[in-house]
Amino acid sequence: MRQTCREDPFCARKEYKMELSNILSLICGVAFFLFGMTLMSGGLKAVAGPRAETYLRHLSSTPVKGFLLGTMAAAVIQSSSATSVMTVSFVDAGMMRFAQAICVILGANVGTTMTGWLLTLSEARGGGSLVSVLLGTPALVTYLALAGIAMYMFARKKNAKKIGTIFLGLGTLLLAMILISDAVGPLKESEAFRSILTFFENPFFGILAGIVVAAILQSSSASVGILQALCVTGVLPYSACIPLILGINVGASAPVLLSMVGGTRDGKRTALSYLIVNLLGIPVLYILYLPLRAIVGNAFFDSASTVFGIAVLNTAIRLVTALILLPLHKLIEKLCCLILPVKDEESEDSEEIDGLDDRLLNYTPAAIEKSERAAVKMFEISKKNVHRAIKLLSDYDRAHFQKVEAKEQLVDKYEDKLNNFVVKVSKNSLSAAQQAKVSELLGSIVDFERLSDHAVNLAEVAQEMNEKKVVFSKEAQSEIKLLIDAVDEILNLAYLAYVNDDREALCKIEPLEETVDVMCRLLRARHIERLQNDHCTILSGFILNDILANLERVSDHCNNICFSVRHGRNLNEREHDHILDAAESEEYKKYIAIYEQKYVDPLK
Repeated sequence: MRQTCREDPFCARKEYKMELSNILSLICGVAFFLFGMTLMSGGLKAVAGPRAETYLRHLSSTPVKGFLLGTMAAAVIQSSSATSVMTVSFVDAGMMRFAQAICVILGANVGTTMTGWLLTLSEARGGGSLVSVLLGTPALVTYLALAGIAMYMFARKKNAKKIGTIFLGLGTLLLAMILISDAVGPLKESEAFRSILTFFENPFFGILAGIVVAAILQSSSASVGILQALCVTGVLPYSACIPLILGINVGASAPVLLSMVGGTRDGKRTALSYLIVNLLGIPVLYILYLPLRAIVGNAFFDSASTVFGIAVLNTAIRLVTALILLPLHKLIEKLCCLILPVKDEESEDSEEIDGLDDRLLNYTPAAIEKSERAAVKMFEISKKNVHRAIKLLSDYDRAHFQKVEAKEQLVDKYEDKLNNFVVKVSKNSLSAAQQAKVSELLGSIVDFERLSDHAVNLAEVAQEMNEKKVVFSKEAQSEIKLLIDAVDEILNLAYLAYVNDDREALCKIEPLEETVDVMCRLLRARHIERLQNDHCTILSGFILNDILANLERVSDHCNNICFSVRHGRNLNEREHDHILDAAESEEYKKYIAIYEQKYVDPLK
């Protein structure tokens, strides 16, 4: 009697080897698929990335606009994760509000389904006729590969090479679909493989499997594409695809959540909103799915899925979820704010510097904008520190002294990180205006740090006065108060000029700095007179000289900041510069007269 294949050990071994071979082919196909995705996505980003950035930044003023732009951007660069990470970086840099970003992310979730539609081309596998052979997927792969290689190797224009990369990527994707489909085709006869696929019909296990796969692959498009390739087995029903797609949406949040590291509070909230949106999609869909299944019946949902069917299902799930959640974007915003509440003052002050992430270097405008915001925060901290130290001169408090020292350490941290970041930005390809801004930042950062250094020096002088019980005469106190008023004014003018680009404040700084120098000379002369008349001690004289030296240097650094602003921001405004230079001498004389009357005359 003839032995069956199941009873024949040799035949069973052969079947085992065949299954192992198919699994290896499947892994190879997945590897090609991921490579093709990377190749095509990289080419698309290179061609359309800068435009997508510009649109995202400027054209997302309303929820509907944000949704549509997110959809288009993700469809163009073939990645909702990349679009969302880009959006997080814009929020971090202050170029987009958190509320806008939620709508962009909802749109990106829909736009990323375009990859699934491109993969429907793989269903045209060809037949016996000549037309089928010429128009089938293998032929399409050949055409794309030939066109891509020709453009990449022989084209002279960079854009043509980038388009060649897109063709090569799409060709590799379709080739991978063929490899995966051929590998899993024979596996449909395997009971173990069939049971694994049908196991995913359980919503819990299906969602969990989708999360794990998408988190490992770091791409929802790639995960859905592999799901499309597996449907060739004919044993993957739509009821199993639904939980898998929902899990894939959640798992794709992994790379976006990584962008939370080192980001601002709103940037972290934006990354978190990507996860929340996809998590909310699960109950939203099942609320609709269960009654729909009861109405339609089990026939459709239990039928075998197809490449085209999964593309439709993936788009429908994401589109329905987005349309339901879009009107609720304010509630999502509040939920994210609840999970990541406002931080204390210390965290707020360090937030800008913590957001200087090297990932921003790929987006030069965003990197420069973020650097500017960090520089403004650094100036603000230094300015407050000088005011805090000056107050210690008349009202010493140990807690405030320690705060001056703590803020100085924070300013040093700003200087190190911000300076290194701006130097990295300077290595990018910059326009003339961007180069001027980088030069201004590098020049100003040093002066901001020095302002805080002088704040510490003044705080230490105040500490010495407190310990040695040094008290100035009423005349000296009045003179110092007048000088402090002048320094306080120049600090505020420098801040207005730097932050608000205030031209009037800019013109006042140099005359006031000259006035402060004159005041310091007069105060030193008057101190010598009091010393000669025994109206003050040598110790108080040393302390007074330290105060004058530090206040004078604060004024000098404010003038340096004015110089950086004037020469950094007017590079492309030469006509305006000529007007400013022509009026400068008259303005200078006018303000010199005003400040002499206000600050110098009372000392005479």
